[in-house]
Amino acid sequence: MTLHSNKHLQYTANLILLTLTVLCIVGLLPASYALAAGLVWGWFFSGAHKLPVGSWAGLLLKVAIVLLGFTLPFGDLVSNAGDSFWLTVSVISTAIIVGLLLGRLFKLDNHQSWLISSGTAICGGSAIAAVGSSIKADQKQMVISLAVVFLLNAVALFIYPAIGHWLELSQQQFGIWAALGIHDTSSVVGAASVYGEEALEVATTAKLARALWIIPVAIIASFAVSSGKFKLAIPLFIVFFLLASAIGSFIPLESVTPYVKDAAKNLFALSLLWMGTSLNKATIKAIPIKAMLLGLILWLLLSVATLLVVFNFF
Repeated sequence: MTLHSNKHLQYTANLILLTLTVLCIVGLLPASYALAAGLVWGWFFSGAHKLPVGSWAGLLLKVAIVLLGFTLPFGDLVSNAGDSFWLTVSVISTAIIVGLLLGRLFKLDNHQSWLISSGTAICGGSAIAAVGSSIKADQKQMVISLAVVFLLNAVALFIYPAIGHWLELSQQQFGIWAALGIHDTSSVVGAASVYGEEALEVATTAKLARALWIIPVAIIASFAVSSGKFKLAIPLFIVFFLLASAIGSFIPLESVTPYVKDAAKNLFALSLLWMGTSLNKATIKAIPIKAMLLGLILWLLLSVATLLVVFNFF
């Protein structure tokens, strides 16, 4: 391929990404389609730009969550978190235990099993990063685990709303199911925002309460693999989310609430678009079959189990 054609391809790729970014910002590209567009872009044009949009996506997601906090009454947050507390604890502990057992069955590396299990049980990439740091996982193990979780997140973003509508789940039921069954916060809020505003509020609250379990799980993992060291990583964006909710509860913001919600949704979509661009052919092809199988089976078990619980008890 000539230098001229390379430049032309790079120009085309950047133009497409810029167009998709603008569509997300103005609200014309919903979260699920944004992720799909990002994945397609990453498959064909990975490496066409030097901007760290994958890293920026994580920051955008946190900003969007904090913005959403201004629209959610603090009392409702506490109530929603309390309603799903014991279910959250049960889901996390069961997912990790089953994941580690499956890892042994597949004769998978112990570090890899911990990463995939904790990412599935708690909150995807954030949990993998925290636990990986605590157990001294290497870069390859981290990348594989992140790729497994991200692929399953992408699938969940599409099929969860479809299943929810098929089963006629209420907004609360779907919100709790998405928060417990989908790995990453970005895909949870993406799926819930497609389902409805109430589902988004319930899912966000329950998901962030689930994310707080990163710290104790990372501590347990560090001693379970005998690393003996633990790096404390408090998710500060959750603190800011709670502060935003408290501020919104005491200061009347009804006149701007619809605009804040729209801005948060658009930022969610943009973060998913940029996350999708970071997954390329090489990363996907490098995923070992056993690691993918562990992630898939564990996620399916978690999804079905939480759906049955939510469908029958909420």
